[in-house]
Amino acid sequence: MLFGVKTLPVAVLAVAPHAEPEKLSIIDAHGHLNGDVLAETLIALMDRAGVSRMVLMARYYGARAGGLGSDEQALAYATKYPGRFIPFVAGQRPVLVSRMRWLSPDRQAEDLLRNAEAKLRSGEFYGLGEFIMLHYAYTTRHGETGGEQDVNVPVDSPLMRRFADLATAYRVPLLIHLEAEPDAVAQMARLLEYASSTKVIWAHNCGRASANQIKTLLARYPNLLCDLGGMMATPDSGYGHYWPRRTPWMHLIEDGSGQLYPDMKALYEAYPDRFLIGTDAAHTPALADYERRIHRFRQILSNLQPETTQRLAFKNAEELFRR
Repeated sequence: MLFGVKTLPVAVLAVAPHAEPEKLSIIDAHGHLNGDVLAETLIALMDRAGVSRMVLMARYYGARAGGLGSDEQALAYATKYPGRFIPFVAGQRPVLVSRMRWLSPDRQAEDLLRNAEAKLRSGEFYGLGEFIMLHYAYTTRHGETGGEQDVNVPVDSPLMRRFADLATAYRVPLLIHLEAEPDAVAQMARLLEYASSTKVIWAHNCGRASANQIKTLLARYPNLLCDLGGMMATPDSGYGHYWPRRTPWMHLIEDGSGQLYPDMKALYEAYPDRFLIGTDAAHTPALADYERRIHRFRQILSNLQPETTQRLAFKNAEELFRR
């Protein structure tokens, strides 16, 4: 056990050493869990796609959103299949939609913090999140909704700082969804300064910021990482497109055929140790396209130098979740 958190079995850490993207074993660092998804379904998908491990972030939202997962379910799957799943203490909960609760933590917030700390203290959970801070409502092509209204809550808030304190104390990362709009970026900068000892994963290529902006943030904040959750441009992927609405601050990473845009390619080569891959199959029907999502990531990785390819595919996640 390192820093109070259990490490994964050594045998499972032995992933493919070669750099050919089609042969690399991938760690899916942005995965979700709904109550109607069996562990065996996920294992079968992972095995077919060549994914060694998957982060599980339960979705506590109601059945209409395909949710009703739980931290206990994620932990049970990790226990049943050692080394294959990486459970987080989930951040997608109805009680966290309230803007006032973030600004002035109430009894429900205190209960949630105590519950999260107890789970982290057990050493069985490897992160906190995904916290939904600035997020646009959507309806998928399968008819599932991603919230009935937009969410816009302050990321640099008293409650988020409390979660950051927990992440610091238990040496686990904090994963945040926040579209990189100007005010949101300023707030995130303040949080990163406050939580300078905490690894903060900013989902979806740092909120779909531009390559130049991400480069500036990574240079300034050594505790910041970006995941590429859902950033592959396939018909079902969402964040790989200007979706669910287009704004001046959204920037894609590839051209729709798996070819990285030159500025994004240069960014990943400049900071190969600061990015993670993730499929972000939030709704159960999206798992039907899981293999295609991983295949697109393999196409994306083929644009990069061998060491960068390995770092994004598995090395960065492997190192992060051993801490």
